[in-house]
Amino acid sequence: MPIIGKDACVRVTDRLRLEPITGDHAQDYFLVFQDDALAVWYAGKPTLEEARRDANEAERIWKTIGFHKWLVYELASGKVVGRAGLSAMRLHSYDGAIRSFLPQQAWADERIDNNEANHLARRWAEIGWALRGEYWGRGYAAEVGRAGLQFAFGNLDMRAVISFTERHNLRSRTVMERIGMTYAGEFLGNGLIEGRQGVHDEAPFSLYIVLRDTWQLKG
Repeated sequence: MPIIGKDACVRVTDRLRLEPITGDHAQDYFLVFQDDALAVWYAGKPTLEEARRDANEAERIWKTIGFHKWLVYELASGKVVGRAGLSAMRLHSYDGAIRSFLPQQAWADERIDNNEANHLARRWAEIGWALRGEYWGRGYAAEVGRAGLQFAFGNLDMRAVISFTERHNLRSRTVMERIGMTYAGEFLGNGLIEGRQGVHDEAPFSLYIVLRDTWQLKG
C-alpha cells in the first residue's frame, strides 16, 4: 500500500475540514473527548496526557499505513467538531466475527504489506465518528461519513467499509444507514449494554457494511 502524504489526505466538504490527526492536534483532540455527550459512549474522559498519546499514535499510524482518523473542523467557525474517519482493522477482530460477515472472497483476507502492520486488513476498514454534542443534529456525521467512504473507495482501493456501534446507539446507526451502509447482523464485544452501568465483555454490537461495487452503483 503506498503511503499517502498527510497534506494530500486533508478533505474539505461543504461545511467541514478534515485533517489527519497529528501530535499538533492533541489539545483539540482533548477538547473533543471532554464533551459530556461523548463521554457517555466512551466510558469516561481522557486526561490531557492520554490525549497527547492518542494523537501521537494517530500520526504514527497515518505515516505507517496512509490512513486513519481525521480531526473535524467547521469551516464557518474554525471550531473543532469531533474526530471521525477510517481505522484499519485486525483481520480477526472480535474473534473473527466481523470477517465472517464479509464476502467469502480472497480480497477479504488480504493483509497490509508492511512488517509493522501486516496483521491488519488491506481491503476493508472501519469508519466511525465522534462529534461534540453541540454539533449533533446538523448532518455533520453523515457529511464526514460520505467523505470517508469516498476516501476509502476512491483513494485507498478498499473493497468494503464496515461500521459498528452498541445496539442501542440508534443515532449512530441512523447515520450508517443514511450514508448507504446496510445492516449485516450482530456480534458481541467489550462495550455498553442498555439499562446497565459500566462496560461489559459481551455487549451486543450492530454491524453495518457497504461494498465498493454497491457504493458505486448508488453513486
